[in-house]
Amino acid sequence: MANFPNSFADKVQPIDQSIGERGDASLATLQAKGFVVATGLTRYFAGAISIIGQQPHIREYCPKDPTPARFGTEESTEQWLKKGGGRAMFLLLSEVVQKDEVVGHQLAGYGWTGTEECAELPDSPITSAYRLGASALGKGLAGDFVQVVVSGTNALYAPGEGIGLETWQCNHAARLYPKVGFVPQPNPHEAPELRPTLDPSAVDGKVMDTRLYMSYPTELLG
Repeated sequence: MANFPNSFADKVQPIDQSIGERGDASLATLQAKGFVVATGLTRYFAGAISIIGQQPHIREYCPKDPTPARFGTEESTEQWLKKGGGRAMFLLLSEVVQKDEVVGHQLAGYGWTGTEECAELPDSPITSAYRLGASALGKGLAGDFVQVVVSGTNALYAPGEGIGLETWQCNHAARLYPKVGFVPQPNPHEAPELRPTLDPSAVDGKVMDTRLYMSYPTELLG
């Protein structure tokens, strides 16, 4: 049975235990590049997420992140953490080094999982989401971060539960997820639909795009 946190944490906790073969390998790869992944969400890092969520490449496909629907205010984030019985937050942190010594960590990306039923993903009761800030782009981090979130969710919060995601066809990340192991699922709606966009040439601020649904095979979770 899934057991997710539903409130702010006093401090974040770097993942320092085994989360399965795939997850451990990805943690090691990230660490070799100067990054760690921590669980939990403090009020401080909630503010950092609110700032990163305003970056254009995130707002394009995830416009709710910097708004009161999620991380727009401390109060809205606190309410959002309770949604669906709780949320597991995963923070991608880059090491801050001074004089060859790690003196702190800075938020480079974030992701979460939680119980949220999706009619298009009946075998994946756990929803998931992944974001990289601008400072983390182009460093080959995305695949390993996604793997850590998936493996960490299975090991720490929802053993054996199916994990799914929803994205847009035009999103570059849509091509990444299958490489990690996510399997595209049929879209019963099929037809493209309008979504908000930052493209100044778009009519009424919207563009046609197609929703994509994917699930992570439970046999890969161990």
